[in-house]
Amino acid sequence: MRAFSRSFRLRLAASTLATCTLLALATGCGGAAATPRGSFGALDAVERARSSPGAREGAALAPQEYGVAERERALAKKAHDEGDDVAARLYADHAIAAYEHAAVLARLARAQTDETKAQTARSAAQADARRLSQARIDVDREGAELDRRLTLSQEALVPSSRPADPLREAARLQAARSLATQARLLCGAARLLSPNLEGLAGAEKEAADLEKKLESSPKPAPIDAATHARVACLTVLTKVRRSEGRASAGQADALLAELSAAGSWSPVRDERGVVVTLRDTFSKSSGLTADGEAKLKELGRVLGAHPGVAVQVVVHDAAAPSAQEAVLDKQRADNAAKALASAANSTRVHGETAGSRAPLVDPSDAKLRARNARLDIVFVTPTD
Repeated sequence: MRAFSRSFRLRLAASTLATCTLLALATGCGGAAATPRGSFGALDAVERARSSPGAREGAALAPQEYGVAERERALAKKAHDEGDDVAARLYADHAIAAYEHAAVLARLARAQTDETKAQTARSAAQADARRLSQARIDVDREGAELDRRLTLSQEALVPSSRPADPLREAARLQAARSLATQARLLCGAARLLSPNLEGLAGAEKEAADLEKKLESSPKPAPIDAATHARVACLTVLTKVRRSEGRASAGQADALLAELSAAGSWSPVRDERGVVVTLRDTFSKSSGLTADGEAKLKELGRVLGAHPGVAVQVVVHDAAAPSAQEAVLDKQRADNAAKALASAANSTRVHGETAGSRAPLVDPSDAKLRARNARLDIVFVTPTD
């Protein structure tokens, strides 16, 4: 702008000098004050430019450039009144150019303002979308929690069983043993997350007493007591997860996705968390095979990356184990737990045994029965 003003002043001085030279003989450059003159085309053009919508907008959005135009307009009018139409035209041309420049700057300012408003609106829309997404997650989680509570209530209200024929009674006895084992494992998962949780000790004792009673094959089978024991242990596990809040919400889903993406596992979800099943992990004794040890180390690294997660290591049999085999199972569970804990540098790992009381396939099918023998690595997550 300064360069523009200096150039304009030089041209104006030259024009004024030429005008004075041409008129010096007749009037002189320093004559008396001129009287106002009539309409002048250049000034009319300036007024049209000044009254255009763009120029009026420039007055508000580009006041500095509009001020330059106003000064040039005043100089044009003054030069015309003084009889110097050459200078008046120059001033008028610059005034028109300045008005147009002000209009351009005004359009630019308006565009920038519109862009800022659009960006603000977009940011607000994105924030709303995030809030709605989180609200949906919260609603889904609350719905899942209500479903769990409903299931617990329904299981707790199971009517008492009536006497049955011997075949059905045997099936009930097997089901009661399975429910009692599930109860113990659920309580064990709760203990890994919160050892001092209120109500846990009572639920554990109920499950332990029931398993001891089932060793003698009581008649009738205590199917109702077994159902109640399972509900009690599931209730304390659910209570632990509610007390954890939302700090680790979605951790089970994240862990399931991570293990699935690795490609070497086939993880599944259950009420305790995420389960990875290993086979042929042990030698004929209680020792680990080389492959089993390598897999436990790899799973230990996964556990180490999730410090809030605990692990329940469970040995399952294809058939009911003898007393000696039961001792061997306990040693195997402990050895697997130690290997996993060492790889993860974690103290929240515990070994359990389930015998043949939690089968994956029908144990009466000789061709499939062997699949029930397995080692389950259960990642017990603080929340579902």
